[in-house]
Amino acid sequence: MPCPLFLPGAPLPLTEIHSGVCAAEPGAMIPLDTLRECCNRGYARGSCERARSVEPDATSFMIRSDRDGVIEVAWALERDHHPIAVGRISFSEETPPSAEPLEHQARSCVSAYLRASGRALQSW
Repeated sequence: MPCPLFLPGAPLPLTEIHSGVCAAEPGAMIPLDTLRECCNRGYARGSCERARSVEPDATSFMIRSDRDGVIEVAWALERDHHPIAVGRISFSEETPPSAEPLEHQARSCVSAYLRASGRALQSW
C-alpha cells in the first residue's frame, strides 16, 4: 500500500520495495529508509512532511479481472485504514503511461501481477 504521492520505479534487487520519486517533489532524492518505511508502505503522515499535505494515507490495489488483453484494477484511497474513495482502472498494452500517481501505481500493480504470473511484460 504505497503513499498516494509515490511514483514507483523498478523493484530494487533483493528487496520487496520499489525505487521511485515523490509526486510532490519529483527531483528530490528519497533515502532508502524513507522509501522502505514511508513511500512503499504508506501511512507516513506522522513521519513525512509531504505525506501530511494530502488527505489519503495510502492506496491499495487488487487485480479484479484479466481477460481479452484487458486487466482491470480495483483501487482504494485510504485514510486511517478506512476507504475514502474507490474505483477501477482498466489497462491494456495500448494504455499510455501516466504521471498521475494513482494510475502510475496501478500500472506498477499490473506489472507485478504479470511478473508473478510468468507473463511477458511486453509494452506494459
